Amino acid sequence: MNFTFIREMLLQMSPALRNTLLITFLSAGLGWLLAIGIALVRVKRIRILSNVCAVYVSLMRSVPLVIIMFFTYYAVPQIIAYYRYEQGLSVASVAGNTSLLCPVAAMSLSEAAFASEVFRSALEAVPHGQMEAAHSVGMTSLQAYLRIVFPQAVVIALPNMGGLFIGLLKSSTLAYYSGVVEITGYAYTLASPTYQFLEAFFVISVLYELLSFLFSRIFSCLEQNFGKYRKGVISV
Repeated sequence: MNFTFIREMLLQMSPALRNTLLITFLSAGLGWLLAIGIALVRVKRIRILSNVCAVYVSLMRSVPLVIIMFFTYYAVPQIIAYYRYEQGLSVASVAGNTSLLCPVAAMSLSEAAFASEVFRSALEAVPHGQMEAAHSVGMTSLQAYLRIVFPQAVVIALPNMGGLFIGLLKSSTLAYYSGVVEITGYAYTLASPTYQFLEAFFVISVLYELLSFLFSRIFSCLEQNFGKYRKGVISV
């Protein structure tokens, strides 16, 4: 094993590491926000919208993430170009754009489907009587959700959110198919001229292990800090 190559590779890995973390955090933030909206619609059983959200969740959970990634990278630019053509505007295809938009959009849409089920079960785990109690003291539904229901639901969902986040971190390797140079793509690029793939994939394996361990510990600390609130929810 060429340790000189490993050392040089580690010294050059920071831009790719930054892209990996940026994709993961953006996808988690956007995906979880959308997931909360979907979960609320399904918990409140809003007519038509609830059925639409159920179909969306089923579809996104069934389609592999790489297919969604290819769709956002190839199909969406063609749709935009066709729309601009119909409107008489300049047709400028964005296919081949190496921005983070495509992988973040694909991963956010996929993450929203999985996370919505976590948030939905967490919301349903909060006793409904707490909403009634909040209304009895003059709170609006929005205030009750923000001050009472959401804090408890987040505590219940936290263990699964940690698993989802680490899953996103590992799924960020697919961003290379969209032309974004993240850890795996950068390692492959560095190893290609000299065919030192063993060293390259050893390095990224260690990096993903360290990152997964770090974020696992962070979520474990959050679970411990908010554990007292979880006990309160269960005891109600």
